Amino acid sequence: MPMTTLCDPTIISRVYEMKDKGVFISDIAKILSNEVGDKITQISICRALNAREEEPQQELTELDYPSRMEMEEVFSELLQKQENRICIFGGKQLKRNVMIEILNKFMNKEFDFQEVKKNLYKTTDGDTVWQHWNYLLKGNYIEKVDDYKFKFCDRVKKWKTFGQV
Repeated sequence: MPMTTLCDPTIISRVYEMKDKGVFISDIAKILSNEVGDKITQISICRALNAREEEPQQELTELDYPSRMEMEEVFSELLQKQENRICIFGGKQLKRNVMIEILNKFMNKEFDFQEVKKNLYKTTDGDTVWQHWNYLLKGNYIEKVDDYKFKFCDRVKKWKTFGQV
């Protein structure tokens, strides 16, 4: 069987993106194989990741973290009673009940995407969980601890513990 190498920069950037979001290499291979239509092996993904130059970790400023109003918009159980829908993100509708469930289950521990997906499997489909996960990452509600582990930022924990309206 010939060795597979990833040459397309868009596919390579997708590999980096998914890896940075904590998706396992086996899942990256499956997702990309389905998207591209060709077999992408785990070893080719490992080669692409090993060839990646490490970028310095950027420090987040105070303004990069979510504000109290943004946290209430996403996680408020009172607002959920009025309207469960938060917004459309990545082509999927985000729901407060899913965000609240993620927060309640994982607030005080480290977790990865697979744990979240497994715990929310009954609530929603995998694609929707992926969109909720991306929203939490891009909004800096969760932060990376190591290659696959994440945790809620301190600001969200304080809001949940002390300041929830």
